[in-house]
Amino acid sequence: MVKIKRVPYGLASFSAFSRSNSYYVDKTMYIPEIEKSRYVFLNRPRRFGKSLFLTTLASYYNINSVHKYDVSFKDTWIHENPTEEKGSYLILHFNFSAILKDLDKMQDDFNNYCGIVISNFLFTYKDLLSERIIDLVENEPFAHVKLHKLAVEIHNTGQKLYILIDEYDHFTNVLLSEQGQEAYEKITKKEGFFRQFFTNLKLMTSGEELVLDRLFITGVSPVTMDDVSSGFNIGDNISMLRKYNGIVGFTEKDVSEILDYYISTGELKIDKEAALPVLKKWYDNYIFASDSTESVFNTDGIWYFVKESIGSYKIANDLIDDNLRMDFSKLRNLVVLNKKLNGNLNLLANIISEGGISSNINKSFPYERIIEPINFISMLYYLGLLSFSGKLKDSKPYLRIPNETIKSLMYDYIEICLEDTFDFYHKLEREEFYKLIYYMGINGVYKPAFEYIASEMNKMTSIRDFIEGEKVVKLFYMIYLSHHDLFLVSTEREMNKGFADIVMIPFIHRYNQLNFTFLIEFKYINRSVQAEKLQKTIDEKVSEAKTQLEKYSPLNNTTEKKLIVVFHGWEMVYLEEV
Repeated sequence: MVKIKRVPYGLASFSAFSRSNSYYVDKTMYIPEIEKSRYVFLNRPRRFGKSLFLTTLASYYNINSVHKYDVSFKDTWIHENPTEEKGSYLILHFNFSAILKDLDKMQDDFNNYCGIVISNFLFTYKDLLSERIIDLVENEPFAHVKLHKLAVEIHNTGQKLYILIDEYDHFTNVLLSEQGQEAYEKITKKEGFFRQFFTNLKLMTSGEELVLDRLFITGVSPVTMDDVSSGFNIGDNISMLRKYNGIVGFTEKDVSEILDYYISTGELKIDKEAALPVLKKWYDNYIFASDSTESVFNTDGIWYFVKESIGSYKIANDLIDDNLRMDFSKLRNLVVLNKKLNGNLNLLANIISEGGISSNINKSFPYERIIEPINFISMLYYLGLLSFSGKLKDSKPYLRIPNETIKSLMYDYIEICLEDTFDFYHKLEREEFYKLIYYMGINGVYKPAFEYIASEMNKMTSIRDFIEGEKVVKLFYMIYLSHHDLFLVSTEREMNKGFADIVMIPFIHRYNQLNFTFLIEFKYINRSVQAEKLQKTIDEKVSEAKTQLEKYSPLNNTTEKKLIVVFHGWEMVYLEEV
């Protein structure tokens, strides 16, 4: 009897896939291309399969694993197309997510962790190394010196060393968010221990010190790399190259085959034609190269969906895995500094309002320049909150919010930033507000929900200085309206010769009892407009909105309600249905 392959949710070890009979999506066709570069750096967002890919490389190149090759790589592309360097390296594999985040203990923990990894390396390859290497390296207390001595001695014995570093920036990002810039700079600047580690890595790849044969580093962003090595100038940053766009993540073909497999085995009982559009809307549309048009799905999201849907006849209730909810405090300092907002809130409001932004992406920049607009946008890209669209706008790449999951996470992030700065959102009774949104979908009764949001905004006296302009008002409504998944809420949706400000479409795949779709036009009147001119201005704004709404053609089979909302500063002065 053929065993059904396990869903590899959370599995990041290549060797464990065959042992556990888990479903494997083959990425080994990228190995020959990677071999063209000796030293490689890859950025990708969290939960995209970077760790699995590194362990795949470790298994493929490990000199001690040659005898396992036919079993481990059976049914993969590389099994039928092996390279000459297969099984020819000593593999030294670090994962820096294991480092403590306590600054007082961090250096000792870093040295201890690296020491344990290197000791295990010496034991693993003891038959290929001399006792001199073991004695020389084991007695060295500092990781950067220990590593350098190890590489030199291995080079002298004629062996080849391949170093893999996974999540290189994980603990520095956490340190930065929890303890601030000064703590971060202590380890990444001047004589900081982490900078020294990478300084030695650079020495090992150049000139007379060329003792490191191959190096592959993964992380989320290039910021720490810029700080510890003045940019990745020791090799090739492949993060934004078209040929590596799908090196991690799943293609639509991969996802289709996953659904086919688990449906054919009887594990999944849902309809593929119903499931695939949901997966595309919630986990797809990541493009990492500006000149590519092929998107990839988030791997964690797909496996989470399959895991949660197995045995059920309906789509999973919660489509956002808690593991996909980023640590938004990592980004908090980009918008909030000393409990004050900077210009990036308005930039973020712009991005959410428009659904994206035209911008180039900086491949490298230091931390002290991270709040500059182009670097802020670049960080949103590296964290997966923005993605290339495959299109140009204003002669620059157009970056978009990729999917519903990321849209929800962005609203969560803004909420956290506002909570840091103002007494924001804590008064919202979420269950009560859920009922208001539910009634909108069932009965088309919209005023209680919209008036509630306006009332809450009006109470926030400390935030009034930041409520300036239609896009910021829309942003606040989007935060509230998107807090529950009854509706798929989008902004600036193209609607037959125009773009609707906010569109609320019932999530009928899960809530087929919802009857109403809402098309909403926002208009904003500056606070400087005086009372005697206000009504005339309101009438003009309402007339403009009606003209826009009349252009929009029907979206679906539900009943459509077209709403006009007008704000004068932070006060809602008009709310009616056309």
